[in-house]
Amino acid sequence: MTEYTPWIILLILVALTALLDKKIKHSVNRTLVGFALVAIGPTLLFGATPWITALQLDSLPVLTFLVGIGLLITRNKYHPQRPPPHPLRRAPTMNLAPHFPEDPVMQQLLQLLHEEIGLPKHKTIRLKTSLNFDLGCDGAEARQFMEALEQTFDLDLGDYDAYRYFNPPVFDVFLKHRAKGRGEKMPLTIGMLYLAIKTHSWDTQTLENLS
Repeated sequence: MTEYTPWIILLILVALTALLDKKIKHSVNRTLVGFALVAIGPTLLFGATPWITALQLDSLPVLTFLVGIGLLITRNKYHPQRPPPHPLRRAPTMNLAPHFPEDPVMQQLLQLLHEEIGLPKHKTIRLKTSLNFDLGCDGAEARQFMEALEQTFDLDLGDYDAYRYFNPPVFDVFLKHRAKGRGEKMPLTIGMLYLAIKTHSWDTQTLENLS
């Protein structure tokens, strides 16, 4: 090996680190990999010193540890969590049905609905108000909202089937073909979203029955 070998290896490791940062975007995966690298760094340093020295990879344990710390610090880099809205930053409509839930979870859900879809001022908002039939949410807008819902509330969508409630985007021929034969659409209500957030999971049969 030449005198430049350690520097070449270091550059390769830095390039791999940058690639790792770009490829791992989900916050949970970044956290898991981060903890793993933090644990691997000291292990390499104290348990594999001879072969690391022989291969001129002395910087590998430290770099591994630092990359792990970096992933943990930036775990929400690609999907930053939305801060809970201030109670005064409610959706502009206050035309809520009697006994409508007004806890922080529902306030945040209404705020998200207002930002992504828009809530009408002239309609009474009820738990049975549906996104697709009552609020006119469909296609790309529906997909964008459900992605925002999943990220904002860290929701496991489970057996959620978009075609059960929404039509695919008009420009997506492939998805329109997949959606054929799904029958009439079912209402996806605010109550279903609220229950899913409360239980941290999406179970279609349970949500539709309870709502």
